[in-house]
Amino acid sequence: MSIAANDRDDDAIISISHVTPKPGMKDQFVDMQTQFQTRVAPEIEGLLGGRFYAAEDGKSFVIMSRFRSRKDLESWARSDRFGEHMARIRPLIETASPSRFSILYQSGTV
Repeated sequence: MSIAANDRDDDAIISISHVTPKPGMKDQFVDMQTQFQTRVAPEIEGLLGGRFYAAEDGKSFVIMSRFRSRKDLESWARSDRFGEHMARIRPLIETASPSRFSILYQSGTV
């Protein structure tokens, strides 16, 4: 099944972050991020789903979160819970490049 741009919710948004942990911090980063996502994701208003990918080079990761609306993503990004998580995980990160994307076309269940 595919959804063309005119058949989707125009307010849906995806947040994608490319993250590289500091040397020696990869395992701790993966553990903290996985535990947080597993524990908290079901409680986030408007979160439709997420993915946590490891790069084949073994050095970086991609975190993808799909939200029902920009309002839901903004609410989550301003929440104390997200801020507290970022304060804990930021010392483990060498670089992080977050971006937001609107869906133009989708196919399958990725």
